[in-house]
Amino acid sequence: MKRRKLILHGSLLIAGETGEESFSDGWVAMEDDRILALGQGESYQPYAPDGTLMIDAGGNTVLPGLIDNHFHVVATALHEFRLDFSRAKNFEDVGKTIRSVEKKADQNMILGVGLDYTRLEEKRFPDRTILDRYCSNVPLIIYSQDFHVLMLNTYAILYFKTPFTLNGVELDAMDVPTGIFGKQAGAKLDKQIIQSSTEKERKLAVEQLMPNLLRRGITSLAAMEGENIKNNFDTDVASEFLYEHKKDYPVSMDIFYQTVDIPRVLSKNLRRIGGALYLDGTMGSRTAALSFEYADAPEKRGVLFFAQEDLDHFVERCCEHGLQVSFDAIGDAAIEMALLSFEKANALFDVKSMRHRIEHAELIDEAQMERAERLGIVLCMQPTYEGYWGSVGGMYQQRLGDHYGQTNRFRKIIDTGLVLCGGSDSDVTEFNPMLGIHYAVNHPVPQNGVTLQEALRMYTYNGAIALCREREIGSLAPGKKADIVILDRDITQTDAVTLKDVVVEMTIKGGDILFDRRDYA
Repeated sequence: MKRRKLILHGSLLIAGETGEESFSDGWVAMEDDRILALGQGESYQPYAPDGTLMIDAGGNTVLPGLIDNHFHVVATALHEFRLDFSRAKNFEDVGKTIRSVEKKADQNMILGVGLDYTRLEEKRFPDRTILDRYCSNVPLIIYSQDFHVLMLNTYAILYFKTPFTLNGVELDAMDVPTGIFGKQAGAKLDKQIIQSSTEKERKLAVEQLMPNLLRRGITSLAAMEGENIKNNFDTDVASEFLYEHKKDYPVSMDIFYQTVDIPRVLSKNLRRIGGALYLDGTMGSRTAALSFEYADAPEKRGVLFFAQEDLDHFVERCCEHGLQVSFDAIGDAAIEMALLSFEKANALFDVKSMRHRIEHAELIDEAQMERAERLGIVLCMQPTYEGYWGSVGGMYQQRLGDHYGQTNRFRKIIDTGLVLCGGSDSDVTEFNPMLGIHYAVNHPVPQNGVTLQEALRMYTYNGAIALCREREIGSLAPGKKADIVILDRDITQTDAVTLKDVVVEMTIKGGDILFDRRDYA
């Protein structure tokens, strides 16, 4: 039996079924892995026998454990050890970063992440001729910020032998690959790179990721594992790894196996399928499927990766087997495709009870919101996207022109009655729920922002609903899992513009203190 624990003098924020409840000078008693009781003031005394571990929150906010509902676990873990190009301003910066490791004797491959060409002075991705200047003797691969485009030097092109006939291979005037790969070709390369890691490397990487998650207050997450290849029936290395090992790690992980192979998912007794099963691409690469033309590329409206008939059949079969389906859809045209499939299935099944999901849903319009609400669709969205790309003059405005301001309309979504939860899409953005909460409140387009309580709910109770786990996590209540976070201040008394600076002081998972910044006990 675990030692009883008691958090005292906390500013409790309780997200629950009946709405938000909060009170100052609160306390939470824990026994074993469950919350025993909670209350206010001196009423804790009957729950504090001799030997109880007393934790003084000092008036700081006490929350349910935070839930990241869109997280690429194995990729994030492996990418933690890769070069970071997110701050590069030009090709020269790219070259300096490459050369910082290029001459290491044990370097047999160089992998980098986070390159956003909209922030480069050259306003384009570096092709193989540029990359060869800085590295020509080992394979070099750089991922774009959204992970949908990969840049390879000549050595890497020859090393991975990706067929040039695949969709997404950029060719020059001589029909020679430029080294920039996206769409199907990029997906195949991504799969090859993940598979090139060993079981030992994956295990070590995920082990080293766990303390960083707990430091951010993340106690549960939705693991979106797999490759963005249409009609993928292959065994996925990342999904299989987590299926075998998720119980070895302290953070709870609900696996969304990214495949259309329903028998495979059923054979593993998994309840979910999809997660990041792409219906379209991204706005950064102009492959998000829009009902209108891109402002900075009038000839383009993006790409749809499924035929409607195929998607309808897939959703119907998933509903037949009671699987929660999740699609990755960014543009309004892709969202429309998902909704049409769910509506068709609703004629045969109780779709609303299944809590199907749409990930990202950046450009969902008001009519689509209303239809999604009637179907009980959960939207998992990434507020930090607005911090990266939503400011005036940023990528969203460049791509959308007159449609700027229609991305991530959190206020309208909540007012429509939809369940809205939050995720980082790590490692597209930093896995820091407080950063997501910050941008949900401080949206660059003010009318799209939400209240602090609504933003917190995205990462607590609504996050639990999205995983069909609200009876055990997502709020502070007797009988629920003792997944609890203490912050470094009372955020109800904090200026909203400083929310991104809030840090976690303690993370408790299942009644165990797994992170303690200042020894509160």
